[in-house]
Amino acid sequence: MAEPSEEDATPEERMAWLRARGVIVEEPGQRSNPTSTGESFTFVLIPADESQMCEELTGPHSDGDALPALLGPKFAGCSLSDDELRTHAAAAGQPVEPSVLRTLMMQGRAESFRLAVPTDANGREGVYFYLDEASSMKGLPKNARASAVACQCGFPGSCEFSGDVYIGRHKWKDGGLIENIDFNMGELGPGAQWMHRAVTENLQHQKETRPDEHAAVQGADPDKPASGEGAGYTWKDEGEEIEIILLVPEGTSKKDVKVDFKRQEVRVSKPSQMSLKLHKTVEVDGCSWTMGRPGQVVITLEKESAAPWPMLLDGLQV
Repeated sequence: MAEPSEEDATPEERMAWLRARGVIVEEPGQRSNPTSTGESFTFVLIPADESQMCEELTGPHSDGDALPALLGPKFAGCSLSDDELRTHAAAAGQPVEPSVLRTLMMQGRAESFRLAVPTDANGREGVYFYLDEASSMKGLPKNARASAVACQCGFPGSCEFSGDVYIGRHKWKDGGLIENIDFNMGELGPGAQWMHRAVTENLQHQKETRPDEHAAVQGADPDKPASGEGAGYTWKDEGEEIEIILLVPEGTSKKDVKVDFKRQEVRVSKPSQMSLKLHKTVEVDGCSWTMGRPGQVVITLEKESAAPWPMLLDGLQV
């Protein structure tokens, strides 16, 4: 059946059209609650309390993403005093009255964070975190396991999450429609293929959609040694050498790391997969890596020429 034209569509039909394409729409005094189709999908809870096991859950399929409406009530509530709320709000740069904050927190809202961008190569499947929108205001404890998953996807170690976090998967269909599809417990392991792909896919997406930001983390001020940050690493020019700090989960040991060097490429295959096509060539025999501080692997590249590198990666790097 053909969809009604915009002029003929009722308000309800317009709402359904938006929700089926991942737009969260809330009418005054209501929370969006897309209609269930009777089928279900799996997603996973990663508790902030590391003594608790991760848990595989199921949710009902609906038009669009069902998880924000499903998980919002799980984040409802606030046990903080007014003074504690003021302190957390000030730390977050949000000088809002405690009564207003408490009202919002009692409603409960879930926000999403994209871990893996959907692409044609991966079947247009994206992976997302869902977390308490007010986690920073509530001062919730850090979720080390969720933060480690983000690190495996190429995000820097400074990207931290707090409180209980849920992880699920979308599939984008023709016409901009989305649906929830299964994400299972086994996919949280460090060898999961979707994590390996995410590092490169996220970097490519940044290059295509935010080229200035992408260039900024690769380039540098010509008047000082170059340095920068990429998906899962930082780097700096040390004169005759280039130093790369690879961010890995805390607890990673030397046997968990594998790095190979080529004249113009660094390949990391453990604990995650990464390929860095270098701006210039290096002396392979002079390249090495070692364990740094917890959560870091230090990679040292000996330049073939001591000339400064204005960027780490070749201009065609994705």
